[in-house]
Amino acid sequence: MNQYDNPRPLLQRFKVIVPYVRPYTPYILGALGLTVVLTVLALLPPLIMRALIDRVLTAGNWRVLLPIIVAHALVPIMSGLISFFNTLVIAYAGRRLVFDVRTQMYRHLLRLSMRFHGEMSSGAVMSRLMSDVNQVQNLIRENSITLVTDIVSFMFAGFVTFSLNWKMAILLWIMLPLYVFNSRFFVKRIRRSNQRMRRTMDKIAGTLQERLSGTRRVRAFGREEDETEQFLEQTEESLAHSMSGTIHSVSFSTASRLVWGFGTTILFVLGVYFALHGQMTYGSVTAFMAYVSQMFGPALRFTELANQLEQVMVSVDRIFEVLNTEPDVVEKPDAIVLTSVTGHIEFDHVTFGYKPDEPVIRDVCLEIPPGKMVALVGHTGCGKTTITTLLMRLWDVQEGAIRVDKHDIRDVTFASLRRSIGVVLQDPVLFNATIADNLRYGCPEATMDQVIEAAKAAEIHDMIVNQPEGYNTELGGESGIKPSVGEKQRMAIARAIITNPAVLILDEATSALDSQSEMLIQKALSRVMRNRTSLVIAHRLSTIVEADMIVVMDQGRVIETGSHAELLKAGGHYAGLFNQQRGTGKPAGVAVGS
Repeated sequence: MNQYDNPRPLLQRFKVIVPYVRPYTPYILGALGLTVVLTVLALLPPLIMRALIDRVLTAGNWRVLLPIIVAHALVPIMSGLISFFNTLVIAYAGRRLVFDVRTQMYRHLLRLSMRFHGEMSSGAVMSRLMSDVNQVQNLIRENSITLVTDIVSFMFAGFVTFSLNWKMAILLWIMLPLYVFNSRFFVKRIRRSNQRMRRTMDKIAGTLQERLSGTRRVRAFGREEDETEQFLEQTEESLAHSMSGTIHSVSFSTASRLVWGFGTTILFVLGVYFALHGQMTYGSVTAFMAYVSQMFGPALRFTELANQLEQVMVSVDRIFEVLNTEPDVVEKPDAIVLTSVTGHIEFDHVTFGYKPDEPVIRDVCLEIPPGKMVALVGHTGCGKTTITTLLMRLWDVQEGAIRVDKHDIRDVTFASLRRSIGVVLQDPVLFNATIADNLRYGCPEATMDQVIEAAKAAEIHDMIVNQPEGYNTELGGESGIKPSVGEKQRMAIARAIITNPAVLILDEATSALDSQSEMLIQKALSRVMRNRTSLVIAHRLSTIVEADMIVVMDQGRVIETGSHAELLKAGGHYAGLFNQQRGTGKPAGVAVGS
């Protein structure tokens, strides 16, 4: 069951954001104090109007006219000044709160396990990080002021109405529970509609991101109309939930206003009756009706605020769904720092599955001496890429151990482990930044000479210097250049080289290159991999014939190991794959990346 379908009580859900609010308590208390002052000032005009009607217009006491006019003029001036500072203070606190929550979420997201990022779409994560956090800001910046103002107005007006006419005041208080009944009927229905709409919007955001990033594929397969139709179906579902919530909200507000209109009409007629029979002055009736508005108004806003709070609390639940998620892979408090890594790697009876009962790697035993090149070969889904992700400790093994330089990788720090491993993945990702910043991404302190040296080694230097601003040329965005897939791949290789890793992982590192570029890269990589432990996953088996050891995998198990010559001589699984590829120019089912 989704947590939204059985939410915690409102107060308990609100408590989760208290730690984030606490650092700004002085600002919030200061703003709330100013709000109280503003509210009291707003409550004075009815009393001033009462004095004007009863003491000046009715009694003819013109000597008090000037003080009344002065008081009437000072109230808006003082309110305006106090409101200016109050708005600045509460806006600062609200924006800082958003900054803290969003920063904490982003930091936490980067720590979460690959399982979380696989289960929750990037669109859903972005929705929580941006729009849901903004909802919390609105709670602090707007609703807190409204709530305090309404509470003070309600209490003050309730007290004054009894002093003006206790009979009418009692009738007024009898009418107020109608708001409560109205609120209890509609708020739960509004919340359920909002929850369904937000979940649907998460699905839309995830699908939209995938389709927009894959626009080229969509058009290549002629799926524009199909994707548009799917988008319309999901949007219509969201619209239905949104309209359901809107209908409930409008019905809620309409019913509340009917209570307001019905109540004020009865009280006004009763007030006129009392005035005609000499039981109230005309000024008292005017003041009483003004305070009726200042009680019915807050009562109406309390019910509407309950609706808004439910919407905000949906966002709070969604935010803390992320923040309360614990990473599957955690660093030990006493983890050691790997230093002077030689690149000796050992897989000791390793078993792993993305689902506990479905192992992808089964009892893998593999020892890789320092400085050796090891190639992983096998059919798609046999576990080659999983081997490399386990080495980087993006997942934890379920059985056995992986050791680097005799240290179990679960006992070392993330930073030192991953700093010792350079990675070039099958699908390179570059960021919207300068070329130089992209190349030194894994080593921010790298000098420009080191950046250039790495670019030359990856055969990308000439392309870079021919750009308008050389290494300072922006990539991506609206004004940046769009490198080809092959250029991206070579930049990714340069980025891996610049960290000077002891271990190098090449997962289809040359798959996107043409034959000429691949020949240059293979030459560069042969220099880069010298004296480094290298794990290579390659599409074309002809590129790994010089490997010190070839590891053949099938269904998560290591079934053969040896050099190219040894495995061909053995005439086993590898020999069949190699001969098949050599004979057809393309392997049957020998793809990698799984």
